[in-house]
Amino acid sequence: MAITVKTKIPKPAKKTSNVSGVDMAALETELDKNSSWGSYAAAPVFSAKFDKSKKVSEITVALKPVITVPKWNEYARSTKKRQAEWDRMIKALEKYLSSLHALMLEAVAKFAAEMKDKDLDKSGLGAATKEAKAAFAKAVKDYTSKTSNGSSVGVYLDYIEPDPATFKKTVPAPKSSTYTVAGKTIAAVFKVLDKRSFWGRYRSHPKYKASFQLDGHVKTFTLTSKPTIIMPKWKDYSKGNKGQKASWDSMWKSLDVHEKHHHTIFSDCVTQLGKTVISTEILEEDLEEFWKDETSSWQDKQDAFDDKTDHGANKGVVLDASSDP
Repeated sequence: MAITVKTKIPKPAKKTSNVSGVDMAALETELDKNSSWGSYAAAPVFSAKFDKSKKVSEITVALKPVITVPKWNEYARSTKKRQAEWDRMIKALEKYLSSLHALMLEAVAKFAAEMKDKDLDKSGLGAATKEAKAAFAKAVKDYTSKTSNGSSVGVYLDYIEPDPATFKKTVPAPKSSTYTVAGKTIAAVFKVLDKRSFWGRYRSHPKYKASFQLDGHVKTFTLTSKPTIIMPKWKDYSKGNKGQKASWDSMWKSLDVHEKHHHTIFSDCVTQLGKTVISTEILEEDLEEFWKDETSSWQDKQDAFDDKTDHGANKGVVLDASSDP
């Protein structure tokens, strides 16, 4: 009498296991701690009915298939490109695990076909089911080996670079302020100015703040500045003669050009900073040192301009006292 084989095989239940990582390399490290990135389990159970002669008349094969895939805890806080790569891998993993289930179904169908013409008692049933479980496991194992746990069919993660940082800046035109210089003659004014560390002064007052990506790279770098130019004001200008006023006006105009060029240097440095921030992978832990190095180089450029122009003296920042009475 032929053995009837029945099956109870529902669709695989889906479960998730949590995994943490700030980028693809960290995720790989965590995922590799398991024997595979996802898993398929069927838990086959065999039950039988016997006829009066204690021969097997019916076998029921029941499976409780479960597919487990990882869930990335930090997914929502990651970059869109990394999310896309994770989604691609998960899709490939689910397809791979579905293939394992399909192989299990084939193995069950093969077992059913082999049992039709068998003549089994209880002891023979035990041997047959033991052999069947081994065959089921081998079908899955052979495919996992063939695909290197799915890596050859897409179950891997490509390294995705961090997103380029966004650079924002606020660099308004310099605000002007003055200080007063007293003196009835150009020579007297010069003596007062000569005691000062500067005749005109430019200050950019830059500050920065930043936000960061999940992996610690800069997400948004925002620079703000409040540039100022301080210029001299001759208290007794109105009392000067035509030649004295012309001397003062010429010096003042050249000094104003000089200080405004300091602002141009700063603006150019900020532009270059933006290019560097966007093109360089800067980590949060390195940002303060990066900022110090950048602003130090800015000051070097400002100092070089002052050295080249002798603080504007060889570009007209001089006072001619020949018109003094």
